[in-house]
Amino acid sequence: MTAVATGTQVSSGRRAELTERVFELGPLMKRLFGAGLYRELREELQSVTIHQLTALGHLKSGSVTMRELAKDLDVSESSATAVTDRLVRQGLVERQSDPADRRVVRLALSPAGSVLVERLDEAAATKTAEVLAALTDTQLEQLIDILETLAASGMNARCAQRDPGAAR
Repeated sequence: MTAVATGTQVSSGRRAELTERVFELGPLMKRLFGAGLYRELREELQSVTIHQLTALGHLKSGSVTMRELAKDLDVSESSATAVTDRLVRQGLVERQSDPADRRVVRLALSPAGSVLVERLDEAAATKTAEVLAALTDTQLEQLIDILETLAASGMNARCAQRDPGAAR
């Protein structure tokens, strides 16, 4: 049995080896991209968990309802509420009333939350540039092409899970 990879045939045994190597490189890449990333922000981040950082990232693009945040984080509304409560206590998120429906509470970054997210984004961009400096422009273009292919594949799979007829 063979698998097709970029127009060439790869044996299923070799494909399994390659897949295993990608799996092995995952933690290394995570450490490589994360190493020293938050060093300069350590004091601000000492009480912020990874789940809270993920929630803050989802609030970057604007206010959301608790239901929307829970869906974005793929957690229950009660879990999203618990994370949000801690972020509100830390002064990083604000609850706001929805002018269109007073029963709805919207969540938004506070000024302090916006500053923290901006600093995190800047640190991540700097670290990413440092790591990717090891690649030639051609390699970087290939990496982007690969990542875009994987992202599109993942989006197609998510759409198919939500609506089995949508991926056709």
